[in-house]
Amino acid sequence: MISDIEQARRSSLDLLDQTRRATRSALSSLDPELVVNNDERAWRVRDVVGHLAVWNGEAARSLSAHAMGAEYFCITASTKYDEYNGPAADERSTWRMEQVWAEYEASHEQLKKMVEQMPVERWDREMVYPWSERGTTEMLIKRMMKHEKIDHCDPIIGVASK
Repeated sequence: MISDIEQARRSSLDLLDQTRRATRSALSSLDPELVVNNDERAWRVRDVVGHLAVWNGEAARSLSAHAMGAEYFCITASTKYDEYNGPAADERSTWRMEQVWAEYEASHEQLKKMVEQMPVERWDREMVYPWSERGTTEMLIKRMMKHEKIDHCDPIIGVASK
């Protein structure tokens, strides 16, 4: 019989795989230069894919630290998002789209690896997320994949279909 934790781990891995496939399917055929969001800056498809890659990598680092009984975060409060997101997008703004997708794929693999390797005894323990909030491993994966699909991919599909 499979434990509740192992079932949650499998569900998290499935969610990671499903989200990655959906993102790849939805965004890879779009013009990388298509502007999809004009808030503080003009965000292109390439910028959003890079943004997702960066945050998935940060989540993987937080999970890695948590697995070892430590903490990792890259910003101290949600008010600091723009200070982090802007430079991260700027750094990738001149990359070839193949490089951006490669980072996206690698960061998803890192995240998946950390979920696979999370010690059972640390799975349900509260941890620090990259943006300094707290929750469990499972909730981090749910938040990250919601961020990817609902906050970014779905709105891009809406813009692209107009």
